[in-house]
Amino acid sequence: MCTGGTTTARSPYTGDFLYELTYEDGGGGWSAYEPIPSYQSSIRSIRRLVGYARGVPDLSFDSNPNTGVWIYDSNEYEGYTGWWTVGGTSVASASLAGVVNSAGHFASSSAAELTTIYGHLGVWNDFHDIWAGICGPYAGYVATMGWDFCTGVGSPVGYGGK
Repeated sequence: MCTGGTTTARSPYTGDFLYELTYEDGGGGWSAYEPIPSYQSSIRSIRRLVGYARGVPDLSFDSNPNTGVWIYDSNEYEGYTGWWTVGGTSVASASLAGVVNSAGHFASSSAAELTTIYGHLGVWNDFHDIWAGICGPYAGYVATMGWDFCTGVGSPVGYGGK
């Protein structure tokens, strides 16, 4: 599974989720070597973008270091210890692995798991379809409804579709 990135927005008063955009430093593309897998081949929006190649990312998670996850570090770094916000694909990949594994649906292979995920593309209570923002080389990719180079099928909403 390939991970894309998003930026989340939360209420400064309640902490409630407000919306999600692409993470402009993220982005995917198409493979020069890997053919389009069966779980992607029937989705028109992907075929229009990648032709007969594998397109990535598959799924996304908050990767922006300004809105990412909080960690506590008791080791001194530049004279400071305490709470830090971190992001990037190192956070997103591990977080998505945790969500998929916590869902309790243990597929027999990565392809089988991705078949399940792509089968739920567009199901609003399974994935946030991020359709606003830019990403990629020279900020040349634009998020769209459905699958795109910035966020794949979107970001998870709970355990459904995984």
